[in-house]
Amino acid sequence: MRPIVEEAEIITKSADFYDELCLSVYTTNRYFHQLYALVLQDDELTYLQYMVLLNVARQPNCSLADVCQTLDLDNNTLTPVTQKLIQKEWLLKERSTADRRRWILKMTPMAIKRFKKLREKIEHLQARLIGDSAKEFEQILQQSHALNQRLQLVLQEGLN
Repeated sequence: MRPIVEEAEIITKSADFYDELCLSVYTTNRYFHQLYALVLQDDELTYLQYMVLLNVARQPNCSLADVCQTLDLDNNTLTPVTQKLIQKEWLLKERSTADRRRWILKMTPMAIKRFKKLREKIEHLQARLIGDSAKEFEQILQQSHALNQRLQLVLQEGLN
């Protein structure tokens, strides 16, 4: 007969810490999505659609590949997202004048105005969230970037 092992004995302290970190990151991600949903729901945008629009706004004359690289997502993930944004008249897809093989993403004139209003609402939420803790949030952002870099390295190495 096999001895009964308590669950607590199986989970080590480091694994417990790692699980807490994963849960915390997951919960933070979920809360950010909920926070943005408050602003985006009136325009019927998803968080991912907003992230695409934000990247197009930051990178004039960018391609889908540029947005994929910035968001670290595959083309087949973002193609339907950009197509939906084109359908909703948020984005235009035009051939590049410099390279006819390349497609450029741009915001429509109406979308630029709508996006500006979205940004104002989001900046209001950001101000409420950050308040007078800007330095603390800068540190959190730096730590988040460092964590993402470590995760990318581990993913590249695989299970070896």
